Amino acid sequence: MTFSSIVRKNFMYNFNKYISFYFVNSLITTMLFMYGSLSYNPAILADIGKTSLYETVNMALLGIILFSIVFITYTNISFLKNRGKEFGMYLTLGMTTKDLTKLILVENLGVMVASVVTGILSGALFGRLFYMGLNKILTGTNIPYELNYKSFLLSGGIFTLIFICNFIFNVIYIKRVSIIDVIKAEKKKEVGKSNILLGAVSLILLIIALYCLPKTMLKEIFKEQSYMIGVFVVIIMISPYLIIGSFISIFKKILSKFPEIYNKNLLILSNLSHRFLAYKNLLYVLSLLIAGAMFFVGYSYSLYTSSREYVNNDNPFEIMFVESDKYNKVDKENLEQSINSANGKVENYSVLEFIEVPSFRENEGKLRLWTDKQSVISESNYNKHMRTKEDIKTNEAIYITVANERLEFKHPATILTNLTEERLDEVRKAAVDHNYSVDRENLDSIIGNNFKLRIEENSIKEYKNVKFTNFRYGGEYNSGTALVIDDKDYDVLKNNFTEKSIKKLHLINVKNKDIAFNELIRYLKDANRLDNTYWKEGNLWGGKITDDERGTTEAYRPIYREEIIRMQLDNNGIMLFTMIFIGVLFVIANGVVLYYKACSDIRDDKERIISLNRIGILQREVKSMISKELAITFFIPIILGGSLGMYFLYIMVSNSGMTKLLIGKASIVLLIGTIIQILLYLISLRKYFKEVSE
Repeated sequence: MTFSSIVRKNFMYNFNKYISFYFVNSLITTMLFMYGSLSYNPAILADIGKTSLYETVNMALLGIILFSIVFITYTNISFLKNRGKEFGMYLTLGMTTKDLTKLILVENLGVMVASVVTGILSGALFGRLFYMGLNKILTGTNIPYELNYKSFLLSGGIFTLIFICNFIFNVIYIKRVSIIDVIKAEKKKEVGKSNILLGAVSLILLIIALYCLPKTMLKEIFKEQSYMIGVFVVIIMISPYLIIGSFISIFKKILSKFPEIYNKNLLILSNLSHRFLAYKNLLYVLSLLIAGAMFFVGYSYSLYTSSREYVNNDNPFEIMFVESDKYNKVDKENLEQSINSANGKVENYSVLEFIEVPSFRENEGKLRLWTDKQSVISESNYNKHMRTKEDIKTNEAIYITVANERLEFKHPATILTNLTEERLDEVRKAAVDHNYSVDRENLDSIIGNNFKLRIEENSIKEYKNVKFTNFRYGGEYNSGTALVIDDKDYDVLKNNFTEKSIKKLHLINVKNKDIAFNELIRYLKDANRLDNTYWKEGNLWGGKITDDERGTTEAYRPIYREEIIRMQLDNNGIMLFTMIFIGVLFVIANGVVLYYKACSDIRDDKERIISLNRIGILQREVKSMISKELAITFFIPIILGGSLGMYFLYIMVSNSGMTKLLIGKASIVLLIGTIIQILLYLISLRKYFKEVSE
């Protein structure tokens, strides 16, 4: 028999294994190709700095690459290990390790070439559908379908590199084991010892960590020990591994108190004890895989479906723009009349003056430059704007914020001063760390005779969820937080600052939104003497795109809530689209791994079933027993991983005022993941019954 005939017969015999191995690898190549084409797409590259489209795509591509490395390596090792008997037979019949290496090379090369070719062809063929689906989610952005050589090189190169590394591992593996070791490799089980006490302690620690982590993050407990967050996260990540190995033993111990139930399920519990010990590592890894899928898909789905609520929460006014000494200097009445004349219909228009002031905060005896643009509002202007009656004393302040965060923050003593940009540079040079902290003596020498207003920590109150402006954080101005101080303090502060630091927020609610915004843009362009090359599109984040004069001018473009919603939908939409594919890939990988792991035990289960039949166990009882065993094995990852994913999602959004809304929407993802897992279980169960009955 020639070598080529051995390869051919070996391929025919292992055809089903090769097909599934090839299918998964081809799918991964397809996804690498499609996301590679997105990374190099001109429309994505043009969005850098405006939204997070580019960063999201690259993050997804990196995730797929890392997953590809881990998953293909795992399947390669499992595939090699499960063929131990076959390799042992070849070596026994006289085939050398060199011949075996050559055989593996031909097999790997065949799978690699087939996977790369069909994966890239599938990516190119179905890429248009991929882009159609993406553009369906995006509302204000259209990403054209374009192919470029970089995406071909990326997908083919990464996949080739993974296979080369795996082939090197295979060669080392074959050369370092004996015939007996290779034959026994198929029979080796990942069996360990079960420790009930360790499992029980791990369960108690897990419950404590789950309870304490959100409270620690919100500074309700361990306020000064931030390292405890890391401790609780480590406990939550490690404890499930120890619990899985002891789960059935603990469960058996509890059931033993109920003899009737225990005796009816004795065979199932005994086999599951072995299965859980053998599958401990696998079930733990798959649980983390499902946790990742549930977290990322759930988070992106909840953000996407809550985009409007999220933007509305941070932007109570339809339109906002900032007036400075140089930009957007307009008369309120004339502008309102212009918008109404264009049928924009202004419903509410208010102007709120504020001063941008360098702010220092005291922290552990040092003074930190908190911001060089702290918005400060006078008491009377705030009360008029918000229709309130706050009475603020001299050297007191109210810190107001649009956000509705749960995290409690004790405001330290604050110093407001009129330092110039040159003096602020001196502070940065004198800083003892990257937080721009300086000693009190150094700061006093830098401030010199300049104005300084100190507000003690006990004199600062905080009001959250105050809808006094729209949230915007940019290079030219910040809005969304402010200090409200006494009128006398404000007047002194104002007299010590130049006109450049004094700005006004124009906050407008209108009826015909698009018409009103377009008229506002036209009016302000005329007022600023700008041509049509300016203010063509908005910016989701508010920062300066460039550091030149044009970048400054673009930063003063009016903010339009509906425009932000469209950009946020696009931003969250591409994240959702990306995460759905990654999540589906993780769930499929989870099902495939469990499927092959279960099928690899069929030979042992055949012997067990024959023994059970001999002692009078009926076929339907055997099927019921197998169904329960596989169900527990298949649903541990979705239950454990899904719960962990939802928990970490809760941690992620627990500080916002929209926690219930986001968690409720993310629960839909968990439900879909459970349905997919049920389908994979039914497919595996059918295959299992078919193999056992043969």
